[in-house]
Amino acid sequence: MQERAARTRQALVLAAAREFDDNGYAAASLADIGKAAGTSTGAVTFHFPSKASLADEVHAQGVAVTRHALQQVDHQAGPLRSAISMAGAVVRCLENDVTVCAAARLDRDREDCAPTWNSVWSTAVQQELAKTTGASSCAPAEPSLVLSLVVYLVRGAEVDVRAQRRRGAPETQASSVSDLFTQMCEMLLPALEGPRVRE
Repeated sequence: MQERAARTRQALVLAAAREFDDNGYAAASLADIGKAAGTSTGAVTFHFPSKASLADEVHAQGVAVTRHALQQVDHQAGPLRSAISMAGAVVRCLENDVTVCAAARLDRDREDCAPTWNSVWSTAVQQELAKTTGASSCAPAEPSLVLSLVVYLVRGAEVDVRAQRRRGAPETQASSVSDLFTQMCEMLLPALEGPRVRE
């Protein structure tokens, strides 16, 4: 019985994530979420007493998925390339997990998301970029400017992922967003790393 309840609860979270991502928090309804999950509004309120509590769970799962992906990044390539890899991991999360896309949208739709999804990943990238200061092997770009660039690129990727989902693009086509992100970053990296400093 507990296993069935856990499956129902997770089905509701995923249905809610799609609803929040597609229509926003204000327009989402518990009735539509229940229908999408194949259950009743009563079942929704049994597991989540309010739309806010359901949104909190969706957001928390999106944040947890993102944190886990950031922890998996290999830091052997140095702080600048690691920071870019972290951003790429965030884009892949947006592609592959609807709770992550929903968390990004809920950040904008609600003022009470703490910590925000955006701050979770951007702070991690910022901390990694801070390690480039004083690097002796190269003269990297200003970390705050690199962070701004990365934030812009991730937000653009988020819009692109959402647009492809709305068009019903197959998963293989949606993966082109992270491919494009990686290609753009590879193109920009030589400029961001700057000239080698002679020892």
